[in-house]
Amino acid sequence: MKRVIISLASLILLAILGLVGFNQMKSNGPRGRVISPTGSKIIVEEMSYYVGGEKVFGKVFKPADGNGNYPDSLGALPLVVFFHEPLKTEWPESLIKSLVPKGVIGYTCGFRGSDKDAESLVKRLRKEKMVMDDMVFIISDSACGNEVVKAVTKLGHKIQGLVLIEPSLTGKARETYVRYAREFLTINEASKPNAASMIEDYLEERGALK
Repeated sequence: MKRVIISLASLILLAILGLVGFNQMKSNGPRGRVISPTGSKIIVEEMSYYVGGEKVFGKVFKPADGNGNYPDSLGALPLVVFFHEPLKTEWPESLIKSLVPKGVIGYTCGFRGSDKDAESLVKRLRKEKMVMDDMVFIISDSACGNEVVKAVTKLGHKIQGLVLIEPSLTGKARETYVRYAREFLTINEASKPNAASMIEDYLEERGALK
């Protein structure tokens, strides 16, 4: 009898540890609904991951039906990830909200991590059921451009497009940019007022938008 009790206690402990381990990998926060610039409903919720022992906060943006739900009939959609400077969320979120009604999943992340962190985060996002893992696009502002470019180099063919906003790159990131600049969309200070339309055109050319 004592052995049975010990065995049951061990199983319960393993189950608890398993749940804790899962929660450390990913956490979902409160869900909200907003209206896009075109009047479409969008679901917004926190979707954060633990990377390298640190929690990386992010928000996922999904198209909603007339009842405000994400319909299963949509299946997996292309993913647009926007890495941006922490606290500067207004423009990244506004841009993503304008893209979601055109048939994509959006993800914004105030990022201060390493290239390995960015790579790990993108890999985890690609595993989400709502994401087409062969149609992932990344946008980065200047604050995290170096790390994002190095991450994209490692991710290789898994990334279908990269948008760099006012990049200030150094070292290996700069070398990569010089070599593959024609494949990227670069938005400099002069073209920033037209950034939204430029990004939309870039994504459409690569088959991300419906």
